[in-house]
Amino acid sequence: MKTEGSQNNKLDIYERLSQNPAIYIRIEPFFVAGIKKLIITKYGTLKKFNKEVLKINYPNVKHDFRLAKYHSFIRWISIIDSFGINREELYKNTKGFRINGSHGRNIVMIPRILEIDEKFTEGYALYIAEGDTGLSGKKIPRKLRFTNSNLDVIKFFINWLKWYFPKNYFYINIILPESFMQKDIPKNIVRKLGVKTKQIKIKKEYYNKIIKYKICCDSAIIIDLVLSLDGYIKNLCKRNKLFAVGYIKGIMAGEGTVYFNRSRYVRIEMKNEIEIKYVYSLLKILKYKCNLSLRKERLNMWSIFIGAKQLEKFYKEIGFGSQLNRQNILKLAVNKKLRVNQYI
Repeated sequence: MKTEGSQNNKLDIYERLSQNPAIYIRIEPFFVAGIKKLIITKYGTLKKFNKEVLKINYPNVKHDFRLAKYHSFIRWISIIDSFGINREELYKNTKGFRINGSHGRNIVMIPRILEIDEKFTEGYALYIAEGDTGLSGKKIPRKLRFTNSNLDVIKFFINWLKWYFPKNYFYINIILPESFMQKDIPKNIVRKLGVKTKQIKIKKEYYNKIIKYKICCDSAIIIDLVLSLDGYIKNLCKRNKLFAVGYIKGIMAGEGTVYFNRSRYVRIEMKNEIEIKYVYSLLKILKYKCNLSLRKERLNMWSIFIGAKQLEKFYKEIGFGSQLNRQNILKLAVNKKLRVNQYI
């Protein structure tokens, strides 16, 4: 297995997006003007250039160079390729993104290079566990939405979003039980989450029994990108132990539980058979002795059981990440003084 330092973990996001025909980009006006000048110099007119090179509806080309605020990414790749211009020049002059058909007003900011590290895999797995992925239904999500009742977990995911996808607007729905009387946003929540008051909205839902927090980033580009990375991230984690640790931390923060009563153990439960078997494979790579089973008393529920003998190893190497309450309980379970030959 390769060590963490030997793995190429930088992802060129622009190259990925440039293959999507629905992606449009905002380009620096002077760069557009410079390319138009090259076209006129070589071909005489935009119409002739289109006839010989692009071969699409001419009004689209005319609009591209006169009125358009956003430009087809794929089309502009073709334009600069026809002049032998390095794509890097286009990337350097790209100021933001949007997707065709979007009604959002905000320009989407995407980093050119996404560097995958342990924190990224932790946040990514946390989203797989608790976010809207579409894996449990037929509807494909068009927004990045993440819900949890724990403020520490919400804070972690906000920081994850800010770090890896900076300068993109998001807001938080505080979902209150119907019987909850408070209407004002507690200042300590705004301060703890590090957001502005205008980013928070209050909602009530009759089926809610506790306060929940939902982070919403209304960007189809970002959610499509996040979900498209699944295979890449999973392969990376299998080759890199640090990334595997981060991934399991995220899953544990979302789906894991620690028990410390008469017995001491950690359990992960999921209905997603593919995902839980993948997590199990990572635990085996990290040399954990654990059991994977289909629960008899809960329909279609899969479980990974990590027993008392493995708790100290789990506490020191993985733990519950942003779920600080569970991590504290795990610490108590690890530090429990046992009688001779007692491993319960």
